[in-house]
Amino acid sequence: MRKYKIGIIAFFVVWGLWISTRLFIKIELNGPKVIYLEPGEVYNEYGANASFINTRLSVKIFGTVNSRESRKYKIYYSARNMLGLTKKVTRTVIVKDRNKPKIELKGSSYIVLKEGEKYKELGYQAMDLEDGDLSKDVKVKGMIIPTKLGTQILTYEVCDKSKNCMKAYRKINVIKKEISYLDTYDNIDNQIHGWGHGNKRNHTRNKADVSQEELAKYNAYYMGPDEKVMYLTFDEGANDTYVKEILDVLKEKKVNATFFLCRQYMLDNKDLIKRMEQEGHIVGNHTHHHDKMPKLANRANFNDYVKELTDVSKTYKQITGRDMPLIYREPAGEWSYRSLKIVQDMGYRTYFWSAAYVDFDENISKQEALSKMMSLYHNGAIYLLHPRNKGNYLALGDFIDNMHKLGYRFDTVDNIS
Repeated sequence: MRKYKIGIIAFFVVWGLWISTRLFIKIELNGPKVIYLEPGEVYNEYGANASFINTRLSVKIFGTVNSRESRKYKIYYSARNMLGLTKKVTRTVIVKDRNKPKIELKGSSYIVLKEGEKYKELGYQAMDLEDGDLSKDVKVKGMIIPTKLGTQILTYEVCDKSKNCMKAYRKINVIKKEISYLDTYDNIDNQIHGWGHGNKRNHTRNKADVSQEELAKYNAYYMGPDEKVMYLTFDEGANDTYVKEILDVLKEKKVNATFFLCRQYMLDNKDLIKRMEQEGHIVGNHTHHHDKMPKLANRANFNDYVKELTDVSKTYKQITGRDMPLIYREPAGEWSYRSLKIVQDMGYRTYFWSAAYVDFDENISKQEALSKMMSLYHNGAIYLLHPRNKGNYLALGDFIDNMHKLGYRFDTVDNIS
């Protein structure tokens, strides 16, 4: 019986010491408990601190990390108190390539084919920081049917050795050889809408009166992706502008923009149109006469509707020798679902905007313009600006510099799809 009691006492003593060790030996890791490293990245030990009640303890560290080998590693931290009892904690270090490969589509991500015209793949390149050129591993999903009207999508997908995958998409819009008024257009709402959007000033992405998902059905957009990218667009129909000065600023800042122009402006400023094309800017169709296009979106006026766009595209080709990009903006932002559908069937993509202010007043100062522009930026913002406003021109350089400092880049809207 005595031995039994001694055994019980010993058990509780050991148990008590174990509990006290767990309760009173503390090991605190410096830095995160789980660390991720890219292959080849140097592991820097953060260390740990240990104590027993109010007494500081030394910490022994065991384990190594070979960052050239992708796997999970354990680093052990041990501390012993004056009673000889030890406590351990662990840190996990995961060496893994977490960077996704990049796929670059050669040519445009949006292609228009005439009905019956065969699609010819323009090519692609896939690169990965760790695995190098993965172009041969790209899988292309989808098949383009030349007789099927409408937008068809090809999906390009590639994965690296660490199973990081990336996708890219190319849209192919098959249109009729000759555009004609379809009976189905009569069933599409032709009510004229003004373009409305949130225009928030807290730098969040705006919600428009119609959703981006709904607009995408018509190859129409009002924002780019939720990334630090923005798009400068200029609408012009009159000759009294600062377009030349704006082009000078864009050239100095190495930024490309989109200009939506009417036919007469192009005829009166051929050298500027050539310069835009040569310097990498995009010229979009803003119609011949800047009319309300939904009013022409009916059977009786359909030829006039089509002519409003084809007159502009023909003029662009006469000036530059190149086909005009099939991008479009409704004059004054006045649109209807039927109008969007018709221009889509003509092969165009429509671009509205998510950042604008009342910049028609030619007396707006540089500071006023800059303040307005800075208050409206957000990820994927499409800016509507008018080059007739001197304040916009004077503020443009500072605005671009400010956006670059905030980590934004600039692009042209034809890359939104």
